[in-house]
Amino acid sequence: MTVKDILKLVCEFVGEKEILNKLSSDSFTEREQEKLDTMVRCFNLVNEEIASDYLPFLTTEEISVKNSIINFSQLKQKVVHVYEVKNRFGFNLKFKLFPEFVEVQGCAKSITYSFLPATLTLNDEVAFMCGLSARVYAYGVASEYLLVDGLGEEADIWEERFKQSLFMLSRKHGEHIMPKRRWL
Repeated sequence: MTVKDILKLVCEFVGEKEILNKLSSDSFTEREQEKLDTMVRCFNLVNEEIASDYLPFLTTEEISVKNSIINFSQLKQKVVHVYEVKNRFGFNLKFKLFPEFVEVQGCAKSITYSFLPATLTLNDEVAFMCGLSARVYAYGVASEYLLVDGLGEEADIWEERFKQSLFMLSRKHGEHIMPKRRWL
């Protein structure tokens, strides 16, 4: 699914019928193009907010460390938080975070970290990570767009739906193991 498909949902939510009708033809007036550019910026803000605050986008990368320092600039993605560093046998290594690098105790072979997604344009494909759907993105973009437009009360409605949907995605599913009963 592309950013354009998500923005079609946003246009339905916020009542931008003219832009919705023209999204398939790509011929916009100057004012409509400004609104569309604002929606794309709002989408990128929502995408980063999800990745940094709610559902981290995780990746594991194979590395080779010579001097016990992993520079963030050498990794493929923009690092938000480092979760684990492992050696060649798969054991976790102790590490210390710094603003530009990670100092590792031992010889690291892989690193698992969360990252910020790249800035997307109108025709880019959206990777739905962590069970996200177009609807959840559309709720967040609608909220941000209405807030930018100065419609705070309407934005609050969409923000509540956005946060409720993210809460449902972030809660634990599956088996919950309770402690055994004891007699006092």
